[in-house]
Amino acid sequence: MGFNLDDYEPVQSRFARFIDWSLTQENFYSVVSEMLSAPGADICVFKTSIICDGIVIATGHAEEVRGAGNVNRTSHAENCETSSLGRCLSNFPRHNFAGTDVNKRPSREEMSKVQNTAPKMRITQSPSAKVDGVTVKGNQFGDLPDWLILEASQAGVTQVWDNRDKVAGTKRPWFKDVNGDKAFWPPRGTPNPIIATHEDDLSEFLTDEEPF
Repeated sequence: MGFNLDDYEPVQSRFARFIDWSLTQENFYSVVSEMLSAPGADICVFKTSIICDGIVIATGHAEEVRGAGNVNRTSHAENCETSSLGRCLSNFPRHNFAGTDVNKRPSREEMSKVQNTAPKMRITQSPSAKVDGVTVKGNQFGDLPDWLILEASQAGVTQVWDNRDKVAGTKRPWFKDVNGDKAFWPPRGTPNPIIATHEDDLSEFLTDEEPF
């Protein structure tokens, strides 16, 4: 069964409730976010901490990849900081900032990431699936990325094998020249593709269970 993003609380709502609550407390609470990755890196990592009287009460981490999803095309660092804040609030032990429902602990922003990275169905093509001068031999797993079409054209390669069903967790090239030794890897920071061979395979990703 799939999930509905509207069932999950945005980080902004959680943070607003935290601010209102903290103003009623005798102790002073501060929220500190730190970028753990190098500025400008394609893979961004943030850590957010809630501190009370110099003691760290809760922490949360998040990772975002530039270009992975619409928001990350322009604001992957900002998105990462927001996600880490949501994780930190959900880990805060002294009040319930883990969402309006205890069974919906991830924030809406986090579940958006799950939705955006859900696997695409396998697309089986005939032996010649031509896109902008590049032909795929055998099975093709999704649309051909722009970077492949550009690199293949520059290298004079017109026909490739699509290896995206075998690259997860390996260092294998995503595509390989059918008529030579030329191999093509994605740009640094590109997430590995997740390929489903049958519609039933999507069920493990689209459930009501907490994925984090």
